[in-house]
Amino acid sequence: MFDEFAPHGVRRQLAAAPRPGKQGFPLGAASNLVAAERRQDRRRGVRLNWGKALDASDRFLCECLVVNRSRGGARVRLARRIGLPLRFHFFDDAEKALYDARVVWRQGDLVGCRLALSPLRNKQEVVKRMSGRYYAV
Repeated sequence: MFDEFAPHGVRRQLAAAPRPGKQGFPLGAASNLVAAERRQDRRRGVRLNWGKALDASDRFLCECLVVNRSRGGARVRLARRIGLPLRFHFFDDAEKALYDARVVWRQGDLVGCRLALSPLRNKQEVVKRMSGRYYAV
């Protein structure tokens, strides 16, 4: 089981918690020990996919390495530490598409963001500029 890999405080909670199948095991008792998966779609790992974070005015903020991706979200590593706005636009270099994005969590340069299910359609000039060689100028 994963008990030996759990941090010390969690290991203590696991040891004290009643086990499934034993009398008195409350339903949902383990739910507070392990974080629930809230993602609606499976995430998939990606290899060397890059993207770009843009502000609401479609100005370039920084490069992002896409760590993994699901249909409605992404985990990205920012190329530099910046004050990323809660709502921003995310340009996916692999898809050549621009998405509305919202920060869900942040840990240093790692950011979990929710993406719109479909790319923004009325931003063709931004997509063209971000796909080009001198996008940050």
